[in-house]
Amino acid sequence: MSANHRVLVVNPDLCTGCRLCEMICSLWHEDKCGTSFSRVQVAQWGEIGVAIPVVCQSCKDPPCEKACPTTARQRVESTGAVITDPEVCVGCKSCVYACPFGAPAVHPESKKLMTCDLCSGEPQCVKVCNTGALRYTDKTDIALKRKRYFAGHIARYWKRIEE
Repeated sequence: MSANHRVLVVNPDLCTGCRLCEMICSLWHEDKCGTSFSRVQVAQWGEIGVAIPVVCQSCKDPPCEKACPTTARQRVESTGAVITDPEVCVGCKSCVYACPFGAPAVHPESKKLMTCDLCSGEPQCVKVCNTGALRYTDKTDIALKRKRYFAGHIARYWKRIEE
């Protein structure tokens, strides 16, 4: 991944659970508003008052890419995003099981996998996030540390829910 790529940073402490990120994502990519068409999924745990936008972290060494039997998971060199080629994807969900963040989502109609493609370098979810829970920032040591910190929170919340 090139050093000049920007990263999508999630701050769950700032997320209110409004789901605007999901709506703009589905509208941008599918021309319809619906959470099931979004590449960003807001995980909510009402009993503890937590909402976390779950989005592909475009890992440096993506386990989803290694797990894909058809090589449908590929990195886009221009943005650094790790996306699914729907023409190659067979919908086996290997990438879902391999992803430590649960980021790949199943398209409700095609049953192929979809993840954040960073909207070709202009993430629409960031534009509508009024609280700053989603930011698209330069890839610096501080941004990476923060990204890893919150990615760890996401993984811990998923583990708590699964127990």
